[in-house]
Order: sequence, then structure tokens, then C-alpha cells
Amino acid sequence: MASFRILTTPEKAARAPQTHAEPAPESVRMVSDNADYRNISEDIPVTLAVFAGTTPTAAASPPAIDALPLVEAIIRRGDSPHTRRAYAGDLAAYAAWLASEGLAWNAVTADDLDVYREWLAGQYARTTANRRLVVVRALYGEAKRRHLIADDPADRLRGVRGRDDRDGGALTRQQAREVLEAVSGDLRRPGHRLLAHRDLALVSLLLRTGIRRSELTSLRLANLGSAQGHHILTITGKGNVVRTVKVPPDVWRMLEEWLEAAMEAGVELAAADPLFVEVRKGGHVPGRRPLSDRAVYAIVERRLRAVALERLGPHGLRATFVTLALEGGAPLHMVQRAAGHADPRTTERYWRRKDSLDDNAVDYIKV
Repeated sequence: MASFRILTTPEKAARAPQTHAEPAPESVRMVSDNADYRNISEDIPVTLAVFAGTTPTAAASPPAIDALPLVEAIIRRGDSPHTRRAYAGDLAAYAAWLASEGLAWNAVTADDLDVYREWLAGQYARTTANRRLVVVRALYGEAKRRHLIADDPADRLRGVRGRDDRDGGALTRQQAREVLEAVSGDLRRPGHRLLAHRDLALVSLLLRTGIRRSELTSLRLANLGSAQGHHILTITGKGNVVRTVKVPPDVWRMLEEWLEAAMEAGVELAAADPLFVEVRKGGHVPGRRPLSDRAVYAIVERRLRAVALERLGPHGLRATFVTLALEGGAPLHMVQRAAGHADPRTTERYWRRKDSLDDNAVDYIKV
């Protein structure tokens, strides 16, 4: 059996396109077309009705206003498909809350928004709650700028205070090994080999490099390369910032084995094709269809559940990367750069076991 090797010559990299930008969603489709935002709201019609001014409460005083163009403008502020999906989800959550409270979006008061803030604080982590408040502030700020409302009820809306330094949310080194060993075990199961090769490469890449789920799903073979004698990924992250991610040799080998297995199944991926594609039961590959964000989440969740671990998801593997790297002695600035964080304080928030008593500051003081 011929072995597969990822080619990374400068000539190939020069010819190959580096990224495939996702077209921006259109106006009403951003909220109602459910194709890209199926996991955002359990009741998309409610979202539409609240912002379109067609609910019974929205018909009361003040007069109903169609805010769908406003909603589109807020969503389009996101500089990536992932951010736009997050903004759409934040607006859908706010619309659902308005509907549950019997409020029209353009009749909300500052006191109402204080209640919403307290509700968010009880439902979500501080960072998620504050992002949703930022989107609400943007909604009403833009509404006032467009003269849709006279006063901005979110003008003095405070964020949720406190810290998200709760333990958990990251695997230990032993748990990480158990996950990878369990996936590797499927390589010996008839009909599961191709799927196992893909999932082993995917989970290992998330765990060992800390890349974001959106960065993984946007990877093409052309993004694989070499520099300074090391295997690398060239990734376009948040804010369209391009960074180089080093790939450990054993993870690179798993990528090559996945691509070799795909080739044996009749799917030879070219430079412009997705690095990870859909694989169905029995090892059937329906063309070169890329994995969605939701598919990656499902893969990670299924592999974790197989070894009786908590629900974590790709973001938890990113936190695991940061936590294990820092526990292993990597400097904070180095982990920050690898994770693609603009602020080291963000990296610190991903450090899930910073308050461990097994390795504490007091242990380093000898008098």
C-alpha cells in the first residue's frame, strides 16, 4: 500500500488558494432561512415576528416598526461567518426573551434591560452574557442613529460583573490520552476505519494546537505547509488575522493517514478542498463536502461520551490546550500567541485549573 505524504513545496503553495471566504448571508435570510443558523433559536418565527413588528404586543403603543433591516445591519458587523452567527444567535435570544415578557423591542425601558441583564447572568457564563449585552447595546444605538427610537434605553446598560474562574471545562492529561486511545481503537473495527482516521486527526488537531472550531472547518489542504523545518498550518483567525500554527509531528502523521485513507476510499482531495470532509456510516464519503461547525461539535461530543467524560465540545478542547500548555510550563505569552488571542487576559480565562492546590504559589516560598 502506497503511503500518502502531504506535499508542501513553495510551488504548490503559490498556486493553491489559501482561503475560501463564505459569502455574507442576505437580509431576511440571516434570521429566517434557518440554513446557517439552525442552532440559534428554537423558535425562528418568534424571532421574525418580534423584530418585524407583527406580534400582538408589538402592535401596541408605540407603533410597530419593522426592524429587520436594523437586525441585518447589526449581524453584518461581524467580520467572520462565525461572528455573524454568534450575533444572530444573540439577537434571537433577545427576541425570544422579549416575546416571553410580552415586550415590543421598541418599547423597552432601561429597567427592562436591567431585568434582561440579570436573567442573562443567571443563565450564561459572564463572557457570553456580556457579548449578548454588547449586541443589545449595538441594536438600540443603531436604532437611535436611524431615528427609529427617540431615546436609547441601553445607553447606560452595565455589563455582568464577576469572574469566570470556575474549575472544570478542560481535560486532564490522562483524560486527553483516554479520548485519543478510544478513537484509535476504532481503527481496528470493520467499517469504522475511515471515520476513525478522520476523527483521530480532527480531535488531535484541536487538542494539540488549540485552534478554533471555525478555523478548523475553514482549513483547506493548501493551508498545510512547512517553515523553519517544522510542519505548520496557515490560519486566518478572528479579525482576518493570519497566524502560523505549528503542528506536532505525530499529529501531522495522523493527518497524512487520514488523507491516505480517504484516497483509498476513492476521494483524493486537492489543494483547494477541505481538509476534513463528511464521512457517513460504513465509510462512505459523499464527495468533498466540508464539515459544518455543528458537525465538528457533534464529533467531539460523541468521542468524549464514548469514554464517559463530561460534555465539553471543541471550545473545551481549546481550553484544554491552554490549560495543559500552561501546566506544562509554557510561558503565558507563548500560549497566547499559539491560541491567537489579542489579550493575555483572554488566555488566562482559558486556564481552567489556575487555582490548583497541588501546584500553588505558597509551595515556592522557603524561609
